[in-house]
Amino acid sequence: MSPVSCGADTPVREMSKARVDRAGTNPILAAILRLFTVFRAVISEIFDESAYQRFLDRSQLQSSANAYATFRKENDQAKSRRPRCC
Repeated sequence: MSPVSCGADTPVREMSKARVDRAGTNPILAAILRLFTVFRAVISEIFDESAYQRFLDRSQLQSSANAYATFRKENDQAKSRRPRCC
């Protein structure tokens, strides 16, 4: 499976062929599956899971306590540099 990129050159995960085939037979199931997929992606973004995965991919690291500590440090530094309004 070759990686697909969104507009920001970020890899997009594709649904497995088995899920697509199963959902293709029933339009209601397909709609529920799409909704669940979007919901899961939103939750992943809210709780920084996607950002952590992008960090691991960019840094070519395996998930570990040290890698997560480095991610949190980098993430906290980036947040502290942002200007605050009001």
